[in-house]
Amino acid sequence: MGHGLTIHLEVYLPFREQRLWRGDETVPDGMTAGALPALLGLTEPELAVLVNGRYVPPETPLRTGDDVAVLRQAEGGA
Repeated sequence: MGHGLTIHLEVYLPFREQRLWRGDETVPDGMTAGALPALLGLTEPELAVLVNGRYVPPETPLRTGDDVAVLRQAEGGA
C-alpha cells in the first residue's frame, strides 16, 4: 500500500480559517479530482477542480506534483 501523493493545493473558498489557502497537501494514493473536495471537508455545492490549470472530469486521478485549485464554478455573467 502506498503512502499517498503530494500535490500543490490552492483553495479559493473558506478553508483553514482563510478565504484563500495555498500549500502542499498529501492525499491518499488513487485520489481523484472529484473526491478531493469531500476529503478536504468542503461541502459547498458546484465546486470546480482544476488540475494543472485545466478543468478536468471528476474521475481524473491526481498525481504527485499536480497543481490543483478548488473554487466555485463560475456563475453566469451580466
